[in-house]
Amino acid sequence: MRLTRTLPLFLAILAAAPSVALASPPPSDWQNAPLCNGKYSAQMKHTFYETATTAGVRSEAGVARNPFAHGSFPNPTYYLVEAEVSSRSDVHPNWTSDSRERDGYDSYTDEPAQVGTVVFKNAGCKLVGTARVTVQCPGSAALETKTFTRSWDGCGL
Repeated sequence: MRLTRTLPLFLAILAAAPSVALASPPPSDWQNAPLCNGKYSAQMKHTFYETATTAGVRSEAGVARNPFAHGSFPNPTYYLVEAEVSSRSDVHPNWTSDSRERDGYDSYTDEPAQVGTVVFKNAGCKLVGTARVTVQCPGSAALETKTFTRSWDGCGL
């Protein structure tokens, strides 16, 4: 008897709940990927966020010495770190992108490349963050690249 009374009440509450409860959460994530046989680490991160009317993403990419690597070894011969953000919406259906990069020789980054963007939320909102790290390992002519991408369709709507 009690279940029969509470079921309609539960369904009424569920129907009245805002659609935000069904929205996808921001897909913030990070990744440390090994480079040069684990001597270095590609540090890549995407931070998605939202307010009541806007959504945004901040991406960053860097390369650092792996703190768990043992022994001494030379710096990478060359590095290039790139952070890129892209967005589109119902109002602006064409992709808009922005990027930052840093590079250097016989070293690694002291601070990551960072870039961010903010858009107004609507049904056609989409945000994409891409971080890319390219390193030429000591004693090698080949380049090693790690890429990390995350996207957010709907921007929380």
